[in-house]
Amino acid sequence: MVFECHGHIMLDGVSYTNAVARHKNGVDEAFVRNNLQINADQGITFYRDGGDKFGVSVFARKIAHEYGIDYRSPSFLIHKKGFYGGMFGRDYTSMAEYRILIKEAAMLGADYIKLTASGMLDFNEGSVTGHAPDENDLRETIKIAHGEGFSTMVHVNGSENIKMAAEAGADSIEHGFFIDDDGLNILKQAGTVWVPTCVAVANHIGKNRFNDDVLRRIIDNHKTSMRKAKKLGLLVASGSDAGASGVIPGIGTLDELEVFDSIDFYPGPGNKKIEEVFKRA
Repeated sequence: MVFECHGHIMLDGVSYTNAVARHKNGVDEAFVRNNLQINADQGITFYRDGGDKFGVSVFARKIAHEYGIDYRSPSFLIHKKGFYGGMFGRDYTSMAEYRILIKEAAMLGADYIKLTASGMLDFNEGSVTGHAPDENDLRETIKIAHGEGFSTMVHVNGSENIKMAAEAGADSIEHGFFIDDDGLNILKQAGTVWVPTCVAVANHIGKNRFNDDVLRRIIDNHKTSMRKAKKLGLLVASGSDAGASGVIPGIGTLDELEVFDSIDFYPGPGNKKIEEVFKRA
């Protein structure tokens, strides 16, 4: 069993701009089917999507069984207005608006809710872009999602942001770059799953696009944290950010598994505890 615990079926691993053009006037069914076939050809039987605002993952969820793939989706990412998330989701300005988005995601068949608690990485500066939401706001959005029967998948980078998200009740931490020892211990205590998406950084090394020294420092620190996570017995799942720039669908999934193999780390699902977290509310 090969599994992709953080992917974007709407993307091609090359250009987000082209992906938007491809789907903005309606889901490109041929592209989605080809992407699913690529995953199936690589032996991928579990795919956990990060969602999108064009309905691509919603469509993929309906047909993935034809390719032997257990496919999960949040429908679309939900983020507070003015914060990271516009590439893949929809925003809210009040909890009343957030509740409406939860209902819409549910109507579309969402398996969980995806939220954001930080921006992206700056691959040249080695820093986190954007800013984090208020802790009380994040805690409330997670509480509401749980109350509606959903687990939460939280995009977050930066040590303090990661700790805030885990303490707020996030069921999974996505990416988690710059996690520190305190953050690892908090994840352990909370039973939170960490999806490190290593190759979202590592696959850019040597491509003359970003500062390789910065990229190596980021990924070396990430691997060190993964080794510590292994010793602590953390719940860590393999997800590559498939479809993101430099992470080719299917191939990127296998690249991520090679990173896990390099530190003798068996990722989930396949690990029953991780599967329970992915399914629980």
